[in-house]
Amino acid sequence: MADLAIVTGGTRGIGRQVAITLAEAGFEVIATYRSNENAAQALVADGGGQISATAVDGADPKAITAFAQTVLERATPAVLVNNAGVTGDGLFLNSDAQQIADIMQINFGSVLGYCAAFAPAMTAARRGDIINISSVAATKVKDGNIAYGCAKAAIDRLTLGLANETARFGVRVNAVAPGFVETEMFRAFAGDNTNAIKRAIPGRRILQPDEIAQMVLALATRQISTTGTILRVGNGENI
Repeated sequence: MADLAIVTGGTRGIGRQVAITLAEAGFEVIATYRSNENAAQALVADGGGQISATAVDGADPKAITAFAQTVLERATPAVLVNNAGVTGDGLFLNSDAQQIADIMQINFGSVLGYCAAFAPAMTAARRGDIINISSVAATKVKDGNIAYGCAKAAIDRLTLGLANETARFGVRVNAVAPGFVETEMFRAFAGDNTNAIKRAIPGRRILQPDEIAQMVLALATRQISTTGTILRVGNGENI
């Protein structure tokens, strides 16, 4: 029986490539998505029979709990990849507290919810890997990025704290923190400024989703023996 991997936000962008890469490596993958049914169906069609997709509102703790209960009736996941998120750019002075809290809930609250739902079962099984997708935004400041950056910084801190608590039970918790990645989210953010963004990066290139997926795979298959590590991946954005 194949090991089970959960990939949140797994039908588009980085998550989609992570789901496909894990499936190709032999995992049974459940990808969650919020509402894009077409993207979910396309992923399943490309998954070679190894991928299923389930609609879960990651901003709703009750929805996460219900999903986790259904999964755990079948098996304890070997891998949880917390990837779901949105950018929500906007200047702090032009935002209200609720807008920022909503972005924090989607980007950090969902990670917290999925970890709370699955980590106890993983520790009871004394095996498992939790891999959180963070961002260069956790450590680099730019205009209009306070909510997203705070959420990613919180993910980094959760990664370290949870790694410390679960290591004795054979569960590892790490994060991958990429710079700019060629996804729909990046293209929407960059608009006509892609070349200018590239010129501002020391390595003068944008990461591809497969580069992040391969890093996740290395952690998921324990090719890299580590816990409590935040792997900052990029072409100099993190410097």
